[in-house]
Order: sequence, then C-alpha cells, then structure tokens
Amino acid sequence: MKVAVITGGNKGLGLAQTKKFLAKGYSVHVVARSEGELAGVVGDVHFHGHDLSDWKDTSYLNAIHNQSGNIDVLVNNAGMHLKKPVWEVEPDELELRLDLNVKAVFRACGRFVELQKEQGGAIVNISSMGGLMALQGAAAYVTSKTAVIGLTRSVAIDAAKFGIRCNAVCPGFIITDMTRAILEKDPARRAKIEGRIPSGKLGKPEDIADAVHYLASPEAAYVNGVALPVDGGYIVGF
Repeated sequence: MKVAVITGGNKGLGLAQTKKFLAKGYSVHVVARSEGELAGVVGDVHFHGHDLSDWKDTSYLNAIHNQSGNIDVLVNNAGMHLKKPVWEVEPDELELRLDLNVKAVFRACGRFVELQKEQGGAIVNISSMGGLMALQGAAAYVTSKTAVIGLTRSVAIDAAKFGIRCNAVCPGFIITDMTRAILEKDPARRAKIEGRIPSGKLGKPEDIADAVHYLASPEAAYVNGVALPVDGGYIVGF
C-alpha cells in the first residue's frame, strides 16, 4: 500500500486531501496539532500530533518512515493566514507565518529527500494564488506563499536525480466553513470575488484535493517544478 503524509490534513482543505488519498487506496498519515475532524474519517488513516511551527523538528517524518518503510507522497499543506497590511504586522506575527508556512516546509522537503533517496517519491507543497499575485492587506501571507513557490522549484531541480518530483498547488477562493462564514458577513466582497472568476463560482476543497493527487500520481510523472493555480481563473480574470 502506498503511503502519503499530509500536514494539516485534519480539517479544511487538508481533510479533503486526506479523504482523496484514502479513496485512492493510500495509507494516510496526518500530521497536525489536533485530530480535528478525523474522527469520522473511514480508512487507513493515522494521526501524528505535532506542532509544525517547531520547524526544526522533523521527527514525525522519521517515525512514519520507520513505521512504514517508505513514504511515497509528502503533502506540505499546513499553513496560516494573516489579514494585515505590511505596516501593521508585528514581528512575532511575521515570524510565526514564516516558521509554519516556509521553514517547516523547507525542512520537511529536505528530510523527505534524505529519507527517500533510494526509493523516489513526490512532494506537493500548498502555496496560494497569493504566491502568484499580490493580495491586498496580506503582506506576511503573500511573502510566505511566494517563498513556497521558490522552494518548490529549487527542490524540483535538486531532487530530480533521486527520482523525486516537487510541485506546488496554488488554491484560489475555496469554500470552507471559515470562508463561508467570512463571506456571508460581506456579500459585496463575495460578489466582487465571484465577478472576477470567469465561471462565477468559488471552488470546493475537493478541487484542490484532485489537483494535489494528480501532481503526486504517476499521471504527472513528467510534471516537475510547477506552481499550479486552482482558482477558476481568478488570477487571469477581470
């Protein structure tokens, strides 16, 4: 059975990814601070409690590799948003976003390559459309997600000789419980967002999960180093 590790796979977009990989027959190891919504998930799923903001610690990958003997796929999904313009961001707020969104991903990629040098594998990093374009009032988040794309490209080049591919998915506006609650309070903002998306629709968590699974799968064997927007065309909209 193939093995996938998904950070932050306990809720939201990560939970949809967990369910997708389970449906495709993977043994899924979810790394997060809490079990979140995993209790109702059916399948070969394993929870590993870990605070990923402690970015130097990649012991969770060592433990999973020792247990399974192999990790076919690593999805670096865990991350944290911040809605503030650059002049309002406090130093500790910036540090936390960089620790979780960039440094933890950086370290996980490096450790995965070390563990999988003989067996190959695939890494999928979750960036954001904020890694491809500016988002108003989200400087720390945009900075961190842009860095993820640069990291993805570098890992793709360095790890290719080991049979390891590295790609990124850049989600657009996706309907989750949190997004729905925010937009229900601001219908004008929702109308503005939907007006820029050519289809006029926000995405579903499953749309991101499908893209992540594709990039991790043999069907994407010749895809390496890309930052794939899954945003309904928002960044090319009008």
